[in-house]
Amino acid sequence: MQRESIRKPAERANRGKRITTVAATPRRKSRKPRGMGHQRRNEILAAARHLFMLQGYQAVTTRKLAARVGLSQTGLYVYFKDKEEILDALCRDTFAQLALKIREMQGKARSYPELLRRLIRGYIEFALEHPDEYQLSFMVQHNSPKFTGPRNLDVPFEKQGIGTQAFLLFRNHFQEMSDAGWLKPIDVTLAAQTVWVAIHGLVALLIARPGYLMGERERLIDTLSATLSDGLHNNGK
Repeated sequence: MQRESIRKPAERANRGKRITTVAATPRRKSRKPRGMGHQRRNEILAAARHLFMLQGYQAVTTRKLAARVGLSQTGLYVYFKDKEEILDALCRDTFAQLALKIREMQGKARSYPELLRRLIRGYIEFALEHPDEYQLSFMVQHNSPKFTGPRNLDVPFEKQGIGTQAFLLFRNHFQEMSDAGWLKPIDVTLAAQTVWVAIHGLVALLIARPGYLMGERERLIDTLSATLSDGLHNNGK
């Protein structure tokens, strides 16, 4: 009892209470719950698409992109190792959607001139419905070998990149026209590339410089389709 009486008043008051000390640590953004990484990845891609179009692909850094989505630069690297990989993901998604559009043409046309018109119009519609994605995939200079390297079309279809697969699906329609004798004697790859290049030129102007074209859009598309059809058709058949 005597020992109890000499305790300091404050010590007696705190006896039996649990005292904890909280360290003053800076607040950090909460991490996405387990299983939400895919959502974060999509956020990064959406932000990258916006910044690439707004500032130009070459001007955007991973630091800028990380800040845009509320990540540290190291945190961004958890999802993508560099800027090229982000652009590659955006392009692959665009090519996959374009491939679906090209597949839709299968079996819809009742004649080969109609098939060619559908291919041309379908491609143009896709590009104009997704102008940002189209520009990043076809109108931005890419330094990565993934975009600049040669294409070996003899590699099996399932082993090709999605961009090359989209072209091969496009070329398959020309192979069909050639097998039926409707296409004039010409290498089918060359024929498909010639049409692709022609419609890309129109699309690029419609997206980047729409006021430069003095003709009405629908008439331009119809005239392009008719010109390409007449040029490729084997009139002897």
